[in-house]
Amino acid sequence: MSDPHAREYLAAVAAMPEHTVSGGTTRLIDGQLVTTYSVGDRIRWIEKGQTLNGVVVEVLTEDTYHVRRHVPDHGNLHYAVTADQITPF
Repeated sequence: MSDPHAREYLAAVAAMPEHTVSGGTTRLIDGQLVTTYSVGDRIRWIEKGQTLNGVVVEVLTEDTYHVRRHVPDHGNLHYAVTADQITPF
């Protein structure tokens, strides 16, 4: 990771045993920062090169979420979003 702001963010979160960030809960597990999300949390993720925002509707698996995104004139769109697609706000 070459972004100094991202390194600073990760270092700050790592110093806390559990911390809520960007709607998710981040904790240090086996030396790695792991963020999990709950129903109602707002997330931002990358889908086909686009950054999208939505709300977690359901936790499908340990690292996959059913997310709803509202698009004007199109209504609600639903996605299965994996943890590796999610980016910080």
